[in-house]
Amino acid sequence: MNLFYAEPKDVKPPQIYLRGQEAKHAGKVLRFRTGDSIHITDGRGIIYQCKIARIDSESVVADIVTSEAEEKKHPEISLLIGLIKKRDRLEFAIEKCVELGANRIILFPGDHSEKEKIRIDRAEAAVKSAMKQSIRCYLPEIILEDNLRNALKKFSKGKTVVVADETKGGKENLTIANSEEAGYLLVIGPEGGFSKSERIALDEAGAIAYSLGEKRLRTETAAIVITDRFNNR
Repeated sequence: MNLFYAEPKDVKPPQIYLRGQEAKHAGKVLRFRTGDSIHITDGRGIIYQCKIARIDSESVVADIVTSEAEEKKHPEISLLIGLIKKRDRLEFAIEKCVELGANRIILFPGDHSEKEKIRIDRAEAAVKSAMKQSIRCYLPEIILEDNLRNALKKFSKGKTVVVADETKGGKENLTIANSEEAGYLLVIGPEGGFSKSERIALDEAGAIAYSLGEKRLRTETAAIVITDRFNNR
């Protein structure tokens, strides 16, 4: 099943409007035609089964046939990732973590990061693509913060904070209570590791050190591994 995304403002019962790249993909790439069935999500928990009513150069208009709401899965997974210098590796990490169930991705430049500008529009595109690929109904948030300390202050409240950090003696089989209500904030450092001040911020946030195994992993690999583990707790 191909799943398309419509901005919530373009869901206007009894019709939905696909615009931009979504319309182009449906009409010109996949060659949908008037009368074809199509599945669309608004990113807010609903999948609509529709029938295409009209296709033009800028949009696809579809009549809503049925709709089905999906409950959010728990625990909620928020992923806090230090920026990766190579854009393609960062986008790969975002894409795969969304496919594996991340609900929110927060990016931050670490003190030891090799600074490089990030195109948030490309990161958002990776999130949408992964949501559709994995047939999810909720569009994960993607947020860029100034630094780790600010990110922890904003997003750690009520959550179980877990940091992938083998240097502090974390164990792979460490018992961590299931954070069913508020969820987890999973922290992955940048390629250069955490600075002293960042480690202090993590300690102040009550972060639990967690080992991903004996091998030293790249940032994007660590993000994928920890998301998979905690999404299946």
